[in-house]
Amino acid sequence: MTDQTTEMPSTCLLEAEPRKRIGGSKAATMHKLLSRRNGATVVQLQKQLDWQPHTVRAAISRLRSSGVSIELDRSGKVARYRVIDGEGQ
Repeated sequence: MTDQTTEMPSTCLLEAEPRKRIGGSKAATMHKLLSRRNGATVVQLQKQLDWQPHTVRAAISRLRSSGVSIELDRSGKVARYRVIDGEGQ
């Protein structure tokens, strides 16, 4: 019996286009988005960082525990998170 190896042709491999991030790391990108005047929604952070909603919320929690003051604004239709006290500027 002979060993058969199946190789996928290189044309079958899909190359994902890398997302353009604002900073050098995802944490820096998230902090920059949260530092904007209107902050950012979970959906905006999801799309920019390519994360699941629970990952976004966990990262916000980690930022808070590291000493960054983050405000949650639920006054509109969608909740927005924003860095307060001029920490992101």
